[in-house]
Amino acid sequence: MKNFKILLIAICFIQVFFIQNTYSMPNPWIDCNDDLYCAAQKAGFNFPLRVQNYTVRSMKDMIEITFPLNKNNIVTVRKSQFYNGKADKNGIKDISGDYNIYPVNKSINLKNGVILNVRGNKKKFYVVNFAAETGYYCFYSKKGLNTKDINKLYNLLEEAEAPKYNFENNNTIEQLQDLRRIDGIVEPVFTQDCFPRTLQKKGITKNCFERANFGDNTFCSSSEIKMIKEYYKNGQNKDILNNSSGHYCAY
Repeated sequence: MKNFKILLIAICFIQVFFIQNTYSMPNPWIDCNDDLYCAAQKAGFNFPLRVQNYTVRSMKDMIEITFPLNKNNIVTVRKSQFYNGKADKNGIKDISGDYNIYPVNKSINLKNGVILNVRGNKKKFYVVNFAAETGYYCFYSKKGLNTKDINKLYNLLEEAEAPKYNFENNNTIEQLQDLRRIDGIVEPVFTQDCFPRTLQKKGITKNCFERANFGDNTFCSSSEIKMIKEYYKNGQNKDILNNSSGHYCAY
């Protein structure tokens, strides 16, 4: 009887311990549905992956986008800029959150020389991690990915992250100076050194603002485009600054 009482007290203590710890560890993720701006605000950076029918969530320094790769496979892509995990010999950090042990855990190379760490089996990979100048990335799929899938995902990511304009090229600058801002509301401008502080405070990135001014909205979310249009429609271009290129910049 005495042993039973001791066991009962121990069980109660364990239950209280787990309940207390459950309530003291809030979920760090914020669900943003399809709002990339919401995710960028929480993570502290932008990740304008161009895919359809996606959902996005984020926490401090991480964004996760889930979408259908095809009719039969759902894939999740993660990005982090300053992940604290341990890097392997290739500088790759595992940001997947998948702690399963797979029979295959190795490095592979894409045709462009990018090194990936893959985990899975002989037929498919379920977790893919790699590092780039813009951060750490992960592809994850419960149904697995083949090399063709991985290349497709990498191309989508490269399209989202790679700059579309070479602003160091004077010829490129001269060509872009003739293009107009959103809706043609203000004069043409080269915006490299003219990024409005009011938009910076709202979490809009410089790349988004620059490209939107040149008519390329692919780097911005729909909410970011809306805020940029409102910025000009609200007359915030009245105070102008003549930048080093001799063109006007809304500040």
